[in-house]
Amino acid sequence: NYIAEKVKPDFPHVAIDTLAYQYTRKAPKSLKPLPNVIVRLCSIECNFGASLEDPSNKSFADDIRAWSQKSNRLYIWDYTTNFSHYVLPHPNWFVLGENVRFFHKYGVRGLFEQGAYQSDGGEMAELRTWLLAQLLWNPYQDDRALIKEFLQGYYGNADKAIYAYLELLSQAAKGFYLTCNTSPTAPFLKYTVLSKAERLWQEAEHAVQNDPERLWRVRQGHLPIQY
Repeated sequence: NYIAEKVKPDFPHVAIDTLAYQYTRKAPKSLKPLPNVIVRLCSIECNFGASLEDPSNKSFADDIRAWSQKSNRLYIWDYTTNFSHYVLPHPNWFVLGENVRFFHKYGVRGLFEQGAYQSDGGEMAELRTWLLAQLLWNPYQDDRALIKEFLQGYYGNADKAIYAYLELLSQAAKGFYLTCNTSPTAPFLKYTVLSKAERLWQEAEHAVQNDPERLWRVRQGHLPIQY
């Protein structure tokens, strides 16, 4: 607020951005940000395998509600990958839409979705990028329909096997607290799940064996199970 107050006379159209991150995540009881202050709330402690409406994310959801009452410039820094293991299966695909709608519901004006920014090859990175771009344009689209549309366009005839894989991993991870640094020893990565996943990816490769470009894409998508 102090910086924003000093900057405003010379730069009336400039906003000052500050993070509500970990120890500064909770909204203050009495202090309110000035109109030219952006409060960027960070979701780093969340369970990314469940929506923000889920009881496991109550603390963060409460913080969004509190900040939305105090700030007319509430932004979010959200995390959509596993930063310790970019190639590890990270079954958050079916909660991304719910969460974008939750942010919109509570007046979030800016949303940064951080993925595997340091390299190519992040697990299902193409799917998340396209899906989130669509949802940021219009949060109230059917996200499952969007996922199916992407899979059909990007993977061709392999789409049904890959969608079955997404459902398999999502179901296996239910009840697990999925962080943005989940270990490869996570219980949803047990042999019975991975063996079914391996068969689905082999089926996907077979479905596009005569389509070199899509076969390369499927093989890249297959890497997380091999990893």
